[in-house]
Amino acid sequence: MVRISKALGLLLLAFAALTADASAQVTVLHNFAGPDGASPTGLIRAGNFFYGAAGNGGDVTSCPSDGCGLVFRTDMAGHFKTLHVFHASDGYLPTGVIKGRDGNFYGTTMAGGQPSGGGGGTIFQIDSTGKFRVLYAFTGGFACCDGAGPTGPPIQASDGNLYGTTGGGGAFRNIHHQGGFGTVYRLNPTTGALTILHSFNFDGDSFYPNSPLIVGSDGFFYGTTSEGSGAFRDGPGVAFRIDTAGNFAVVSVLAGQPLSGLILAKDGQYYGTSQARGGYVLRVDASGNLTFVNLFDGADGWSPRFRLLQTSDGLFYGSAPQGGLLDFQGGDIFRLDAAGAIRVLHSFTKTSPEGFVPNSQLVQGPDGALYGTNGIGGSNGQGTIFRIDQNAIGPVSAITVKPAVVPVGLTSTGTVTLVSPAPAGGTVVTLGAVQGQIVIPPKVTVRAGATKASFKIKTLTIGATTTVRIYASVAGQGVRTTITVTP
Repeated sequence: MVRISKALGLLLLAFAALTADASAQVTVLHNFAGPDGASPTGLIRAGNFFYGAAGNGGDVTSCPSDGCGLVFRTDMAGHFKTLHVFHASDGYLPTGVIKGRDGNFYGTTMAGGQPSGGGGGTIFQIDSTGKFRVLYAFTGGFACCDGAGPTGPPIQASDGNLYGTTGGGGAFRNIHHQGGFGTVYRLNPTTGALTILHSFNFDGDSFYPNSPLIVGSDGFFYGTTSEGSGAFRDGPGVAFRIDTAGNFAVVSVLAGQPLSGLILAKDGQYYGTSQARGGYVLRVDASGNLTFVNLFDGADGWSPRFRLLQTSDGLFYGSAPQGGLLDFQGGDIFRLDAAGAIRVLHSFTKTSPEGFVPNSQLVQGPDGALYGTNGIGGSNGQGTIFRIDQNAIGPVSAITVKPAVVPVGLTSTGTVTLVSPAPAGGTVVTLGAVQGQIVIPPKVTVRAGATKASFKIKTLTIGATTTVRIYASVAGQGVRTTITVTP
């Protein structure tokens, strides 16, 4: 693990050494300042507007220091409006909103909701003008059998009810988990009546549900938990399904902590992310077969925590709150296909004017571009709302290696191909290798008017066959390929 970390550090230093301005690809719509929110938690699109929540900011009296959070609206031009400020008694730490069939918006807060400002969170309704009401206030997880700590906004099913999960509470607890193991709930938005459909338990089926639900092609709800599978209750989280009657089943045991939840892709399979090791993009089919689509190494992101977005082109877009090609603490935006081919579309840095630590699922706007939020940074240090042009992929089209399998001691040739001919002065492409079993130059220059440049790859002594990733990038945008070195 130490060896990998050192190699990753050298790689990021190499990438950061040669950068150009890629700020035109990303536009900031709004810089949060505190009174108008802080630490935004994501967006949804409703017509020509985006609605979302800020986990902090707003009322710093009821929630000292950080603030209770708020609900906001913005358009593509960045015209921003605060719709509701939380005051603890109506909840705090909002997780986001969805748009209901009646035109209202529904969301949850992770805490608060009781007259004292305490409590286990709320489920609320709000309209586009800011008219707000609490539909249900959780009492907390330390007494049977209510839920506590909703883990994301609910979904509205075809029966009109709202369905979601709480990370705590429920009917079961033990001396080591006194706040309960979490629940799946149903709420009637008209009457406010809440029903616990399933209480997680210390029974090997895992616990602590940690994401919103989705509706599968079979009509079941699908979700994930963070831990507790296996005979000793110390295994990773799972993907589960449940119906409206509460019939529950484990679909697949996953890897690590799958915090993002799942999406149903166009191929009929479920995709999500996990924090295990550096993080994964994973795929689960209806039979529970698990496939790892990408293992993150730091250069392509680290520890992804949020849902993927699949667009009409079939590609997946996502964010990682750490890693990237410029600054490990910055995070990045990536594009991925179902076979695992990845492109880093944008790398954030701690000094990026657009902020850093992207912390939400991306959404596609009316203009076709992608929109998201950064949890930190921007001109006020409190996070941002940004737009990214996913079609502005940067100068590098591809990197290839020939031969791709090389016995130790021999060399191979890498070739970088640009999207278009290099301008006057040429294009400097930064190179980097993860793990370090090869030696490559830190950069290669594509001369003016050309589209390709090659470089030599030297292999190091190894004891076992090793596959090494090689990245080629300009200004934090890039692609990778691999070379396999055999003893």
